[in-house]
Parts: sequence; C-alpha cells; structure tokens
Amino acid sequence: MTQPPQNPYGQDPNCPGPDHLGPPTQQPGPYGQPPQDYGQQPGLYGQPPQAGPYGEPQQPGLYGQPPRNYGQHPQGVMPGQGGAPSYPPRKRQRDSEPGRFIWGDLIAVLAYVVVMLVGGVSLLALIPPFSTMLGSGVEEQEQQGLFLINVVGYTVMVVIALALSGKALIRSVRAFGYLWWLKLLLVPVAWVGTLILTALLVLSLGGEPETSENQLAIESMLAFVPFLAAVLVMGLLGPYVEEYFFRHLLIGKLSRYINIWICGVLSVITFPLLHFIPALVLMLADPSAPTDLTLISVVPYVVMGSVFTLAYILTGRSLVYAWLLHAFNNVMALVMAYFVQPRLEQFLEDNGMEGVGGLISHTTALLRLLTETTLTLTGGK
Repeated sequence: MTQPPQNPYGQDPNCPGPDHLGPPTQQPGPYGQPPQDYGQQPGLYGQPPQAGPYGEPQQPGLYGQPPRNYGQHPQGVMPGQGGAPSYPPRKRQRDSEPGRFIWGDLIAVLAYVVVMLVGGVSLLALIPPFSTMLGSGVEEQEQQGLFLINVVGYTVMVVIALALSGKALIRSVRAFGYLWWLKLLLVPVAWVGTLILTALLVLSLGGEPETSENQLAIESMLAFVPFLAAVLVMGLLGPYVEEYFFRHLLIGKLSRYINIWICGVLSVITFPLLHFIPALVLMLADPSAPTDLTLISVVPYVVMGSVFTLAYILTGRSLVYAWLLHAFNNVMALVMAYFVQPRLEQFLEDNGMEGVGGLISHTTALLRLLTETTLTLTGGK
C-alpha cells in the first residue's frame, strides 16, 4: 500500500495534536521550586509563597531576617537597634506610699492628745523621783525634772509612732535617692528662707516681737540642760512625733480620700492651732484675760508648717525628708539658743547697745521669737 506524502510543514505523527494536548507545563523555578506570579516570594523550606504588601515583592529584612511588614521590627532587634530610635524612660520621684489608716493611728492620736496636749505627762510630777526634783526648791533640779518629764513623754510617743510608721519610713528612705544631693542642699536653704520670710512678715505687721512667759520658761530650762540632751529630745525625737501626726497622717494617709493640697492646707492650719490649745481654752473661758496667742506669734508656725508641707508633698510624701527638715530647724534653733543669742545679747550689753532700736533690736527679738516657736513645738511647755 502506498503511504500518502508527508507535508514538510505538517504535524509530526509522533507529536499529539492540539486536541490531545494537556495543560501547559511550567518550567521549574530556581532551586527546584515552581515559579511564582509577580508579587510573590518563594516560601522558606517548601512553604507556600508569600505575597508582599500592596502586591509588591517583599525585601529581605536586616541581617538576613525574614521580610516584615511596615511597622514591624525584625526578630531579635529591639527599637533603638538597626536604626530604630528609642529613648530611655524618664526618671521620676517615687512615692513613699504612706498606706491606709489603721486602728493604731487612732490610738496614737488619742495618746498624743492625752499625753502632750491635755498634759497627762504632767502626772509624772506626782511620782518620785520627779516629785522630789520638782519640790526641791532648787531651780536647777526643778528645771531638770521638767526636762525629764518631757523626755518620758516624747519617748513614749516616738515608740508608738515608729511602731506604726516604721515601714513607711523605710519606703521613704528608698525613695530619697532621687536627686538626693539636691534635697540635702535645700535643707539649709529652706531653713534660711524660713527665717527671712518670718522676719519679713513679722516686721511688715508693724509689731515688736515680745518675750512671752513660755519663752522665759524655755530659756530657764535650757540653762540647766546639756546641749546634747536637748538635741536628742528637742532636735530628733520631737520632730519625728510632729511629722508623724501633721504630715504622715494628715497629708500622707488622708490624701487617699481627699485632694492632697486640701490636706496640705489642713495640716498648715492645725499645725499652730494645736500648740495654742491652752491659750484658746483661756480665751474661751475669759476673753479679757491676756494670752500669748497673737498674730505675730502665729506667723512662725504658719511659715514653718508651709515649708514642711511643701517639702513633704514635692518629695513624694517623704516622711524621712520632712523629719530631716524639721530636725535641722530645731537643732539650729538650739544652737542659737545656746550659743548665738547669749553672745549677741552680751555683745550688745558690753557695747551699750542693748537699748538701741532699729535692726539690731528687731534681730535680737526675732531670734528669741524663732527659738521659742521651734522649741514649743517639741514640748518646751
């Protein structure tokens, strides 16, 4: 049989025709992976291809890391590394966390009222050896007996205050580290500022500071008490008791329920009032009776209370810093009472200047007034 001639441009009989063709085969991509459409990247280790954002191929990340979307940092790279900016957290004053009111605080308040304000500590005068010293008729023994009564009263109150505020005191010590050098530098600055502001206010009122009976009693007692003993009781123990009640309780704990600045105003107001309770009682009983409660006598209390309150609040309700300020103020008042004031008065007397008015007399009177105010706060009565 004769075969038909083959068309040189015809279809090869060994090749299937168009009807027998299957889907077109794809050529293998690089590394044995099938090719991907535009906008896709080959997956890692046989994983399906991944599409980049907006249909565009993703670029490899830093240091050979897998590609990432916008806003994502490569694995193992934190902000601030590889060109991403970061800033260290800003340091702030830590709060000392005074805590909540407890029943012990109420007991401490009642003890303070009975022992220090009402005069319960004076009952010790009925017990030997206090009764013997106070009834000896010798001024030195009488003044030393009065001082020992104050020692007992403040020792009892300090033990109660430390038992209730010891943890808060430790927390305030830990929070003291922030700008500690500036806080220490501000201690003498605050004391000098208190003196200057008090002097300006007293002089602006147009009154002459007078020596009260309380001031004379304090000076008489200090004349027979060693300086270091006075520093221990009036410079350290007394200020802690005061700061526990007027700052730690009235501001620190009360500010959990009331705005802290309202608590600060309350502390500044009660600070002088509680020290003039005898005078207030006398005024209510007999308004015509003379008392030591005058506007000039209240000014130093208000100034010191304001300074201590601001320091307490601005340092994160720091009990230890308020105590430090108060203690420094009292110690400097004792230094003036023991060393500066007697020498100044002796100098004026030796030079015939004791009766000279003006700045010198005002300075002497102000020193006496400031000394009286500070030591009255710590049981000089």
